[in-house]
Amino acid sequence: MTDLASLPRRIAARAVGHALAFVARFITAVRADWRGIEPVAKQRVYYANHVSNGDMPMIWTVLPGHMRRQTRPVAAADYWLKNKLRAFVGPEVFNCVLIDRRPEVDDKPLDKIIEALDEGSSLIIFPEGNRNMTDDPLLPFKSGLYNMGKARPHVDLVPTWVANLNEIMPKGEIIPLPLICTVTFGAPIHVEEGESKDAFLKRAADALVALAPENRDEIVTPERAAEPAP
Repeated sequence: MTDLASLPRRIAARAVGHALAFVARFITAVRADWRGIEPVAKQRVYYANHVSNGDMPMIWTVLPGHMRRQTRPVAAADYWLKNKLRAFVGPEVFNCVLIDRRPEVDDKPLDKIIEALDEGSSLIIFPEGNRNMTDDPLLPFKSGLYNMGKARPHVDLVPTWVANLNEIMPKGEIIPLPLICTVTFGAPIHVEEGESKDAFLKRAADALVALAPENRDEIVTPERAAEPAP
């Protein structure tokens, strides 16, 4: 009976998910650049830079459908449970692993993350913890990426750079600029035997920053995207 009662919500969640992906592609022309891995159904943790609330939907949108259904963003409960609409989209459309960030609550975020991995899910995480509002390419990484890499060493940790999202819709503008949002997936990394937390987090951050277009001497525009691949 419970499954039957929840069926309309699951159908609605899937329809909303398709609609969100369509809108994201229409507004930003978001595209995936699979540089270090192939878009295949393998368990992964996509760790990404974080400059906008749109980062997670962009990554989720460019994943092929069979991968998207198995990929759960790790996200803040206080944001996604703020109102009824978000409480539907976050838990049911994106199937988020929700983390309570209030300091007075011991939510055991790593336990929730490991549980999701053990269930076979891939994850999307933002190891900076907060949106980067500085001029630096990244904020210092929190320890979560290292801890999950140590706990489940078989899972690929994939650097994932979201580019152009701030330039597409600068603050104060209402018309998107003609740039394409790219999500670049790099080569997976793992915590090496005997590697310290600080050494690993620096290596992980360096692998992520290396995917930024300015570090590849690339600017992604509609004209550039239309060029044939070399």
